[in-house]
Amino acid sequence: MKRIKAVVLAGAAVAGLTLAAAPAAQASTCEAGGGGLYICEYGVTDHALPDGHKEQFIVGTDEAMWTRHNMDGKWSGWVYLGGVFRGKIYVQERPEPEYPYAITVYAAGPGGKPWATKRMAPGLKWTPFFCMRCGG
Repeated sequence: MKRIKAVVLAGAAVAGLTLAAAPAAQASTCEAGGGGLYICEYGVTDHALPDGHKEQFIVGTDEAMWTRHNMDGKWSGWVYLGGVFRGKIYVQERPEPEYPYAITVYAAGPGGKPWATKRMAPGLKWTPFFCMRCGG
């Protein structure tokens, strides 16, 4: 039942991406701390790590996805993940038997299609971005 609920919630969030997308040229700029500038309308997405530490995701003024994490009360610098995004970032926990802390992070790309990257565990590399609903 939990798995079905997660799929329904993920589908609803992905469906909402096209509604939240706004052209970056019309967007205002906000400061995210640590020198990070982001598109205000897309906000800052917070995520709690399994050990209680935090991480944040933003769409920068360059329209790319950026992340940072907080360890022992100190924020890391912003790390460039790439891509071109036109909406709020969503985090979905996607546990797998070998990787109980896997997450997928996604947002609307050009044309409103959801693009995502995946990390199998904190500290591991992110996958290249992939389109979640591009067919094929």
